[in-house]
Amino acid sequence: MAGQILACVDPSPAGERACAAAIEMAVRFGRPLTLVTVLPGSEKDSHPDLDRLVPMQSGGRSIHQMLEEAQAEALKKGVPAAEIVYLRGNVFEALMAYLEPSPPDLVVVGTRGRSRGSRILLGSVSSRLVTEAPCPVLVVRTVRKPGGKAI
Repeated sequence: MAGQILACVDPSPAGERACAAAIEMAVRFGRPLTLVTVLPGSEKDSHPDLDRLVPMQSGGRSIHQMLEEAQAEALKKGVPAAEIVYLRGNVFEALMAYLEPSPPDLVVVGTRGRSRGSRILLGSVSSRLVTEAPCPVLVVRTVRKPGGKAI
């Protein structure tokens, strides 16, 4: 693996697993890491100070806190560089607009493991990235315990 690794991160268990996998790959291969998340709304609707305060996880952390912790962990583990990028808008469209001009060597994204029917009805960012991204995509699947809880 030659260059940049990009992790698509959201405040779900799937997003956290993708982030952890991307950090481990960046450590193993000594590659720079970009942590990307897509916030709701458009740039004109953005309120950066409010975004930093609004919890987006059941644990009460904001996405900003989550990404800053992941960035610190990556650097602590020896990743040569780790940057955070915030995008806005439709998740798939924002990611594609970011990837198109200068694709990384690998995109790591999580999937919630929805059924085929719900993927067809709701769509899947990870499925669309696999088929349309201008670079290789690694999909990290969320594993479900027998009780139905995602890990």
